Amino acid sequence: MNLELSADERAFRDEVRAFLDQSLTPELREAGRRATSVFMDKRYSLAWQKILHAKGWVAPSWPKPYGGTGWSDMQRYIFAAEYAHAGAPSLAPMGLRMVGPCIMRHGSETQRAHYLPRILSGEDYWCQGYSEPGSGSDLASLQLKALSDGDDYVLNGSKIWTTHAHWANRMFCLVRTRFDGKAQAGITFLLLDMQTPGVTVKPIITLAGEHEVNQVFFDDVRVPKANRLGAENDGWTVAKYLLEFERGGGSGAGLKIPLLPPSCRPRRLPSRPSR
Repeated sequence: MNLELSADERAFRDEVRAFLDQSLTPELREAGRRATSVFMDKRYSLAWQKILHAKGWVAPSWPKPYGGTGWSDMQRYIFAAEYAHAGAPSLAPMGLRMVGPCIMRHGSETQRAHYLPRILSGEDYWCQGYSEPGSGSDLASLQLKALSDGDDYVLNGSKIWTTHAHWANRMFCLVRTRFDGKAQAGITFLLLDMQTPGVTVKPIITLAGEHEVNQVFFDDVRVPKANRLGAENDGWTVAKYLLEFERGGGSGAGLKIPLLPPSCRPRRLPSRPSR
């Protein structure tokens, strides 16, 4: 197997390097260096997202018709490795990596046309409404009620450990729409506006004194049924599809680099990944 980069791949690598060198400000590099998880301060992740969006490089894994790059697997690998080498800050994953692909797969044409451009641009900043005070690892036991009322669902209950809910203007949320039968068969997947009346976000401060997660309360919150992703009571199917992106990944080209001391971090691209 030939593990060397082709001439076109080397040219692409050089283009990526030049773009990163020119576009990453000292402030963005410092934010990337100091990051301790994929969840970064919104002011840095969105500033960098706008730069990548203007270049057309914000969603390398998305299909080109929806705003992706159309890159090959090798080009995505090169980009990920150079991204890590340059110390670029991570982007908020909830929209680009999680709900975006779900909207492509399970959303209507109207939902795709509305949400996908806003995810790419960063206009919508998403959080994930899954865990509840009594439903964590046993997520199917969730009890956030969503009762049908005409064209709306009326939500009552709460979600917990909701990362960046205090910054998000959108949430993708699992709710209970049926209370008999198999637990998984009574769950619906909703997209909701965090500014809807009745939504209250309360911070959870960690032992380190950091505010990253929250508890979100729903008090007679009305969500249009048009904001449902997939069929009613079939949200478990949508959630399982999202899990492929939440827990999956690509080549992992950039995972090793942040673990190395700065003096040992290579500037050259690692060998071509095996297939």
